[in-house]
Amino acid sequence: MSGGWHSAKGGDVAIDCPGQEILERTSAVISDRMVEARLTAGLPAAGRTILASAAQRMFLETLPQLVERALMYRSVDSQTMHALAASVEDQEYLRSQLKLLSLVAFIGNGAVLPRVSGVSNMPLETNTVVRFRAPPELQVMVELPNQGAVVGMGIRQGVTLICGGGFNGKSTLLQAIERGVYNHAPGDGRELVVTDATATKIKAEEGRFVCSTDIRPFINNLPLGKTTDAFSTANASGSTSMAASIQEAVEVEASTLLFDEDTCATNFLVRDGRMQQLVSQDCEPITSLVSR
Repeated sequence: MSGGWHSAKGGDVAIDCPGQEILERTSAVISDRMVEARLTAGLPAAGRTILASAAQRMFLETLPQLVERALMYRSVDSQTMHALAASVEDQEYLRSQLKLLSLVAFIGNGAVLPRVSGVSNMPLETNTVVRFRAPPELQVMVELPNQGAVVGMGIRQGVTLICGGGFNGKSTLLQAIERGVYNHAPGDGRELVVTDATATKIKAEEGRFVCSTDIRPFINNLPLGKTTDAFSTANASGSTSMAASIQEAVEVEASTLLFDEDTCATNFLVRDGRMQQLVSQDCEPITSLVSR
């Protein structure tokens, strides 16, 4: 927002703009005693000189107006605030029930999973958006504190494979499940997409740094007799990066691992029958994930 003066030489008052996820942030602090907003103010200037009168208006007129309009309860929509609190309470409760229901994720019927683009977290809002609906055989009903009974797809503990043709939404669904570790603001479309809080996305990260990680469950028999019980490298391959990521996730007690074939090293996921015939297992350094 402009503080009464706006140019390339300052005059703007700004605060960090949150995304769709509801997270603890340092831009605003709320306690029993106060509400604190942390913002930046670009002092209006001409050359190297601060314009005192414009700066005075910024601090003595603009800032008090911002406080009144943004931080005072009487100035905000109380129904919207209560709806936000109720939505967060429902999401937290639903996440707490996953383990009791032997689930790792829940996707509510009616959820809007597609985003505006690959670099935006905003929901896609067009007349052609297909809202999520769970297959009848996978439907689960959960009673929430505020919204009441909701129905959606429950993903059971164990191994689950999401398959289908190209452009049918497999990655979109997986990305929504991946982001389900966070609570989402009302209107995001994913308010009822909730995932085990320890869920971790595993993908190939060629060139990543790995330090003293035991990757023997997946990688052995490296050239020149290099051991993998404390594997270190400054330039990991796709397969060694995935092996390291899995071991690191398990070490921090992640109980749900998510894989998208598009972002994985194929040779780490599976060795087909023909490759097994061409290269015997005792000569192959990689033990594929499906073999585990």
